Amino acid sequence: MTDVEHFSPETLDEAAALLLAAGDQARPLADGTDLIAEVTEGHRTLSMVLDLTRIPELNRLDYDERSGLRIGAAVPFRTILEFPPIRHLYPMLADGSVPAAPGELPDSATLGGNLGHAISAADMAPPLICLRASAAVFGPYGWSELGVEALLAGAGRIILQPGEFVVDLRFPPPPPRSNGAYLRTIPREQPDAVTGIGAFLVLEQDCATCCGARLALCGVAPTPLRALEAERFLSGKVLEDAVLDEAGDLASRCALAASGSTGDRFELVRGLARRAIAEALERARRSAQP
Repeated sequence: MTDVEHFSPETLDEAAALLLAAGDQARPLADGTDLIAEVTEGHRTLSMVLDLTRIPELNRLDYDERSGLRIGAAVPFRTILEFPPIRHLYPMLADGSVPAAPGELPDSATLGGNLGHAISAADMAPPLICLRASAAVFGPYGWSELGVEALLAGAGRIILQPGEFVVDLRFPPPPPRSNGAYLRTIPREQPDAVTGIGAFLVLEQDCATCCGARLALCGVAPTPLRALEAERFLSGKVLEDAVLDEAGDLASRCALAASGSTGDRFELVRGLARRAIAEALERARRSAQP
């Protein structure tokens, strides 16, 4: 049995040095803000645990009108939800920050923790994709930055190299007359089977015509996906009821093509998509008001 060593590095360089010494046997733990190094010869045994929560970059939470929003992986969700720019400029991120399963939000729940858990990461994906989030990743060989769509490409799990970890998520500043919404539902018989639809709209100056849209779905395929046909349809359209209905149909057809299911699932996705687009439209109009 190998003794387990615990470390609490206070800088990224300290963490990188420890990970480099561990070789290629380091991987993220499920909570997303600890790392371990494993011995793979014989029975798998932990040899190192790194607590990353003392590193300042992982606790960053700030917003700038030019560079946008940054949220560190160790920032608790309760702190995220109380941050004014989240409530005013990125409300769909708050829609996706509250656990879909029943129960209170644990004080220890963090952004990194959810990204490190396959089900939670997939549930968070639609608002992150709609908001064009990217992840700053650090490891033994330095920095990289990945779009969330690439990061979550592996059946809802984050895809990182050995020893790498997410430092923060970065969101560009929202365009004028824009906003989004995220809706989801959970079958009673399958509490882990979350179906979610995120919609993000950018409006023309009349606040009625769509000049850009992003729709993202989770729970309908092994990986989160974009409803590209619905996005193209919405662009340039006056967002009347008939247009929202058609966009909901197109989003549900995208889901059916990915999952092969029929009937009730079609109606569920269509209803969620239409409601998400309608809520995004209302929020975008409110954001345009002086």
